[in-house]
Amino acid sequence: MTASPRVAVVGAGNMGANHARVVAASPRAELAMVLDVDADRADAVARPLGVEGSTDLAAAAGCDAVVVAATTEVHLDIALPLLEAGVSCLVEKPLADDLVAVDRLIGASETSGAALMCGFVERFNPAVVGARALLDGSPVHLLGIRHSPHNPRTRSSVIDDLLIHDIDLALDLLGGSVTSVSGGHWVSPEGVEELADCTMVFDHGAVATLSSSRASQRKVRSLSLSSADLLVEIDLLRHDLTTYHHRSGEVVDRDGPIYRAETVVEIPFVRHTGEPLAVQFDHFVDLVTSDASRDAERASLRAPHAAVAQIKAGVR
Repeated sequence: MTASPRVAVVGAGNMGANHARVVAASPRAELAMVLDVDADRADAVARPLGVEGSTDLAAAAGCDAVVVAATTEVHLDIALPLLEAGVSCLVEKPLADDLVAVDRLIGASETSGAALMCGFVERFNPAVVGARALLDGSPVHLLGIRHSPHNPRTRSSVIDDLLIHDIDLALDLLGGSVTSVSGGHWVSPEGVEELADCTMVFDHGAVATLSSSRASQRKVRSLSLSSADLLVEIDLLRHDLTTYHHRSGEVVDRDGPIYRAETVVEIPFVRHTGEPLAVQFDHFVDLVTSDASRDAERASLRAPHAAVAQIKAGVR
């Protein structure tokens, strides 16, 4: 493989355009082409970046790696033959629209040795990276809120669109395996799943409570992690952290008994290493150019998709 892998981007929608921009700006890779079923849309993304747009999806097989940012329904059809041919793939989340298809993609990656990565971009949020370093104990609870105002153009399930991010973060930050998942959802009059909440119980006793909505009046992206002696609040939009440590209260006698307690609030420094989408792509390049961590990457993919499948089965 060349030192700078040639990368194709399949899908010229909003996410595809962002991925193409990131690939083109990377000093470690070369944007080879942008592919889409709509030729005009492919050209609109590709030409400002100095490459050609095309509708010939088969051309992606000639590249070293492919970013799949098409609609979820076609992820399997696009990525499976590429992985079988040994072409590494970064596939936007979710990997596919059901767990059977997810397993086929993971299996193809294992068989061919090609790298497979899912677009869980919040893993690379600097506030999440900073929070990992603060968790010296074992968190017992994670509360995640991921709310957005309504977007009539979005027709996918809010579980696949939003909730899956916090499911993935809960698995990462709490560790262990999930023993039970329960939840509920709301479907709009137009038949779109716009709100979904879930509770995940882990084998070590920790609990994650997650809420996702595209029916809110404001955009919220927050996580709260609680352990025995520390609360870590993560603002995923502002990329910042706040920690709280409650000290034991005491009763003091000042003209009568008074209860006094103290909470220490700190705002830790968060090291920003770049746009999360670009940091994610840099990790993908690491996977493409070296097989050292491909097994670990694959091992992190099934659990969030399995939890999504459990939630969908429980609420529908």
